[in-house]
Amino acid sequence: MNPEARNAPVSFEEFRTLVARELQVEEGKVVPEASFVRDLLADSLKLVELLLRMEEAGINIPIEEAWDIETVGDAYGLYVKHATQSRGVRSLPLTP
Repeated sequence: MNPEARNAPVSFEEFRTLVARELQVEEGKVVPEASFVRDLLADSLKLVELLLRMEEAGINIPIEEAWDIETVGDAYGLYVKHATQSRGVRSLPLTP
């Protein structure tokens, strides 16, 4: 396997799968412009759980940045930003 590919962030489709599983919504609803609160009906506890899953993957998002997440696209953008800056695991755990 190409070392660069191993260190690349997961695709949006993989990220969408994780979000859909964590929030227990259909994957088709998890689009970049979907609001976690308005469209996916996620409460603050679900959002914290999602951030913890990201942290399990070695992606630590500073809390001051996490407060700015409103949409799935915002979350994926922060994940990609920090995945490319972090060391260690570069993929999200996709198993429940």
